[in-house]
Amino acid sequence: MLKYQQGDSVAFETLYRRHKDPLFAFLYRSHVDLQAIEEIAQETWMAVINAAARYRPTAKFRTYLYAIAHRKLVDFWRKHKIETLVDRVDEQGEAIVEKVPGPARLNPGSLDLAMDLLLALESLSKEQQQAFLLREEGFSRQEIAVMTGSNEETIKSRIRYATAHLKQILKVQYAD
Repeated sequence: MLKYQQGDSVAFETLYRRHKDPLFAFLYRSHVDLQAIEEIAQETWMAVINAAARYRPTAKFRTYLYAIAHRKLVDFWRKHKIETLVDRVDEQGEAIVEKVPGPARLNPGSLDLAMDLLLALESLSKEQQQAFLLREEGFSRQEIAVMTGSNEETIKSRIRYATAHLKQILKVQYAD
């Protein structure tokens, strides 16, 4: 990012290639429609570009990027008063979950589990969802607290409650 700040456009291309798919996957798991995800991702990258001159390396670039994405996502939720799940299919009626970037194509059993997990995530509060998903992206509680503007104890509680709630919901179907 510091190279891009100094005018190196190739550095930005490298950042974009490195982070675009994980960022998209993170936004996808936040339960908004595909068009909204693309818009939020584009707004996030535009914010990075527009704020390049003010960028200060106080945290990893990844933390900086996800903090911007988190704010854009919260803005979207507020603007559209998102409280419930939107349909998770594309124009042809195919499940969008199959199009999330991942290491391998899902088999039917893992697709069912993925859909059940997405539905279980929806039952969480938006704050618990974000804390849980950011932790799953590999961020520490401290990093999540910085990104979300919360304190570390609050993040710890959100993750703990989210994990307990997800276990409770999923153990009914996947007790074996």
